[in-house]
Amino acid sequence: MNFFNRFRRSPLLKSASDTIFALSSAYITLETKLGLKSTGRSAISLKAVDGMYFLTMKEDIRNFLNASRTDFDLTYRILTDTYGYLWIIIEGKNMEDILAGMTAVGDIIYERGFADNLLATVFQFISGTLDATPGSQYLIYNYKRNNFYPFVPLGQKNRDTEQEMKILSAVDQELRFEKDMSNWYPLWDVPL
Repeated sequence: MNFFNRFRRSPLLKSASDTIFALSSAYITLETKLGLKSTGRSAISLKAVDGMYFLTMKEDIRNFLNASRTDFDLTYRILTDTYGYLWIIIEGKNMEDILAGMTAVGDIIYERGFADNLLATVFQFISGTLDATPGSQYLIYNYKRNNFYPFVPLGQKNRDTEQEMKILSAVDQELRFEKDMSNWYPLWDVPL
């Protein structure tokens, strides 16, 4: 049995995993239509809490990611930001491995009872064309809404909504997108 599949049990887990795995083809569309390339960096964020069960879950994630190094070319780091959110940052060369790692980590969080703490999974892209928006551009998966949305920060708390709309139109047939732009929450200072 595939190591990543052992965590797929409930319909809620399957729905989140299926939605995230749709990026396995959509990232190619982003590159061909918009010149956006994956940096190979992604992160899952959740509200950290004190307690033994949360610490055990973090250790389970570390053990899983360490064990998966033999099968997948992934590196990771775990940190807590100034707002009290835990970030599990995964980096890899192959999008399918990154997606498998991210969904498995999300599944561990669900399985350990911390689904309500999940904020988002973030995938980082950069432009490969000279005339495009400089800097990082993100696809963010919102666990509460089970949808993606784009986020393109521009300097100090400004965003490029025109570029966000281009991202939406490029892959809206491939990904579950949040249609209500008021739910496109900016994640400033993503630690990727």
